[in-house]
Amino acid sequence: MDLVFSDIHADIHALDTIFGIASSLEFTKKYGTFSRIINLGDVLERGTHPKEVLSRLKSVETNYPLFSVMGNHDEAFLYNRLVGGSSIESIDEHAKLNSEDISFFKENGDGTFGNQEFIDKKNGLVCVHGGPLDPEKIKPKTIQNEEAWLYQRSWQRLTEEDFEFFTYSGYHYKASSAFDEAKKHVKDHIILCGHQHKEEIIMQDSHIHSIYPTLKSVKEKISGHILESKEIEISSSNNYLIRLGIGGPEGHYVKDSEVPHFAIVQYDPKRVILFTVYT
Repeated sequence: MDLVFSDIHADIHALDTIFGIASSLEFTKKYGTFSRIINLGDVLERGTHPKEVLSRLKSVETNYPLFSVMGNHDEAFLYNRLVGGSSIESIDEHAKLNSEDISFFKENGDGTFGNQEFIDKKNGLVCVHGGPLDPEKIKPKTIQNEEAWLYQRSWQRLTEEDFEFFTYSGYHYKASSAFDEAKKHVKDHIILCGHQHKEEIIMQDSHIHSIYPTLKSVKEKISGHILESKEIEISSSNNYLIRLGIGGPEGHYVKDSEVPHFAIVQYDPKRVILFTVYT
């Protein structure tokens, strides 16, 4: 079983809450024990505990396989690019990070950090922060360097329109494009992403449609928290795009309107369960 989260945003309380729930006896008896962790990016910025979050992830990495992709806020911090939304307190705390702290982000041979995607062909997973599209195929040839960054997988976002377009919040893609790209890597697949802080589930069968509104919501008390869950039974004949909600709401600009989210992927039978944590 996989434990999956996205957009922790330097929120150590939320991260520890997710780990605590998913490791609790009540949770594991009902849902199973996770054997690896998938981090869909944006562990930095907005929140005020980046050092603690990076330390916790490095500690967890010694006990579990941890697969991470880069988020746009992770890249913004590491490459000294400006992305709004962080408070003065958050900026000050991030300024205290040293090279040992940021060693969590593995440096590549070309000077970049981390991975833009994690593809697990055996289990049919395509994991990205924002979207799976190849940026070289969607960005104009004449684009400038700073704008080119906004076409990366870390910045892509599922469009709410019937067409694709570019803004300074990234490249807005259609679910059909995401499925077409993922099929190049995995025939029957689940695309897991975050970035937009809001849950969504798109299924591709004979056509492409959102199934999120049709899912039954179940509330239960586990490990001292009220959990709301939504379960998706995975059919091997369909493809799915599953977007997780925000993992760490500490620094979110809409105060008190967000709570932690995470997911698990089970394999026998195959299903994805989305969780919202109410404390």
